[in-house]
Amino acid sequence: MSGSVAARSKLLFNNVHMLRVAGVISHGDDVVDSQRLQRELELGQSAVQRILVTLEGVGLMERLERQVRTEPVRFRRLPHSFWRAAQELADA
Repeated sequence: MSGSVAARSKLLFNNVHMLRVAGVISHGDDVVDSQRLQRELELGQSAVQRILVTLEGVGLMERLERQVRTEPVRFRRLPHSFWRAAQELADA
């Protein structure tokens, strides 16, 4: 794991997936849904959801209201310098 994105993520955030998830969020549209992230990153629902809730908790993401219960949970990326830093760390 030394030198990998997972290793940097674990050291910085105590979560091996945080940088990968944040990197994808920083590259994409302002609105993301948990199911798309799960498929794109090949991660389980709990791993992705935990990170999105954490990012929401620190004010980096905003949960959007669902029109119907079967719709995926969607979040809006809020402007912050974290996203550029996460992108650079994920791409390093």
